Amino acid sequence: MIAPGRLTLFLAFLLALLLVAAIVEPLVVPAVMLGDLLLLGICLLEGRRLNRQPLEVERDHWTRIQLGLAAAFPYRITNRSAHQLVVEIRQPWPDCIESENNMLEVRVPGGQVVQVSLTATARLRGTHFIPPAQISIRSLSDFARRRWTLPDGADIKVFPSLRGMSEYETLRRHHASTYAGLHRQRMVGAGREFEQLRDYLSDDDYRDINWKATARRSRPITNVYQSERSQDVLLCLDCGRMMGNTVGNGTALDRAIDAAIMLAHVANRQGDRVGLALFRDVVHRFVRPAAGMAAVNQIIEELVDAQPQGVFPSYAALIGALQTHQTRRSMVFLFTDLNDPQLAANLVEVLPLASRRHLLCVISLRDPVLDRVAAGPADGRRAVYQVLAARQLAMERATRTRALQKIGSQVLEADADSLTLKLLNAYLSIKSRQLL
Repeated sequence: MIAPGRLTLFLAFLLALLLVAAIVEPLVVPAVMLGDLLLLGICLLEGRRLNRQPLEVERDHWTRIQLGLAAAFPYRITNRSAHQLVVEIRQPWPDCIESENNMLEVRVPGGQVVQVSLTATARLRGTHFIPPAQISIRSLSDFARRRWTLPDGADIKVFPSLRGMSEYETLRRHHASTYAGLHRQRMVGAGREFEQLRDYLSDDDYRDINWKATARRSRPITNVYQSERSQDVLLCLDCGRMMGNTVGNGTALDRAIDAAIMLAHVANRQGDRVGLALFRDVVHRFVRPAAGMAAVNQIIEELVDAQPQGVFPSYAALIGALQTHQTRRSMVFLFTDLNDPQLAANLVEVLPLASRRHLLCVISLRDPVLDRVAAGPADGRRAVYQVLAARQLAMERATRTRALQKIGSQVLEADADSLTLKLLNAYLSIKSRQLL
């Protein structure tokens, strides 16, 4: 589309003022009409010239960004003409992406390729559609402008914040993880994973003597064991209705995803295999535990589009998936919400079926509003009733926690700020005590 430029509009305004003056001097009217025709002709010629300019504007490597982290959205502008052009890019943003500026203007010399970028910050995890940008080009004279819209938009994946992984790696390289609150755990016990054979020593346990090797070598030979490192860690995330409750700037599921990603990374560094299960009323995604950063990256990819749905979670479906797909004994970390009495009762009912084979750890975010109201004070009659009701709910939650612990499950309750740290310390404690 060809549109008049700023200079054309300014001159047209001056001619309009002269037309007003024509009321006093009628001879001015032919001059104004001649000026308008001349201005129109210049605008059409300039627009036709711009229309023939071989200029291309394209997005350059729009793939993924991180939640809450300012990211650059680059454009590549290729001017194959011999003239310098002024290019204006207007990028409309969806509501989930914030940007202080949605427009940039750059001069592109003839025969040059220029890269420019807009900066924006995503506020919502998931895959989002970015509408196509609107492009406008003009010459330095600005008699006319050529405008068009890029042919299509772009799907951008907004990943959870991975800043914690980078900070952990920095601390680990400098042997300073304790400064972040992680407790270094010493591995106790001998372990039962075979490492090698060696000659029997006087302080060795006679139960570790390898009698077949002793018979072959005609001298006592003992087995040497090491602490088992390659274990299975399965992260199970509830995507039901309670996980959609607002916690800070996100939802309870967002906080669980952040903690799960950090646990997957640390477990991989510990030599364990990591898997994932996402469930609502059914288990809609199950990733078998695997080793290496490829497994961690796959888990992160799966968690990008995980969203809470307004349905009740089925713990029975999760237990059935564990019995079918995860026959090897594992550490199972279940991220759910224990503030709903009915859901907690359902969990207590079915969890013993899994605790016979797996080591279970139930993770639940504490309700900050409930804790604040239960702590008081009560300033009036209505506030007294609220405090009493909050304390009753807190007592019921404590009762449900004890019921889960009686059936052999570990329970971790924490607020959003301390969830990740407490979860990592609980995992390291399980490893050090060789509970699996």
